[in-house]
Amino acid sequence: MVSGRALLAGARGAKTPPTLVLCRCGLSRDKPFCDGTHTRMGFSEPGLLPADAPPGMSMPGEVTITPTLDGPLECRGPLTVMGADGRTAAGERTLLCRCGFSRTKPFCDGSHESAGFKA
Repeated sequence: MVSGRALLAGARGAKTPPTLVLCRCGLSRDKPFCDGTHTRMGFSEPGLLPADAPPGMSMPGEVTITPTLDGPLECRGPLTVMGADGRTAAGERTLLCRCGFSRTKPFCDGSHESAGFKA
């Protein structure tokens, strides 16, 4: 779920709703948006950041999120990612997994290529 000043580019034009719910399992029929398919398909992910995630604090500014062709969500701007345990990571350019196969979720590790992810 994305909230704050975010612009989703490329998906049905640019969107800036107050909250975006984006797919991270790779199974949604409405990519890049979540349609709940993960529940029906048994996708389970604890929502924790990897141990080596760069720590960070929330910074002001707009984040542009661009779905890449058959790849991750490219986020440019001051993005802060919060894990289910409250730990945060931040960066100015972040690639977020949307295929569901990354070993470093929520970040992309390139697994979409070997998984044959299509979006």
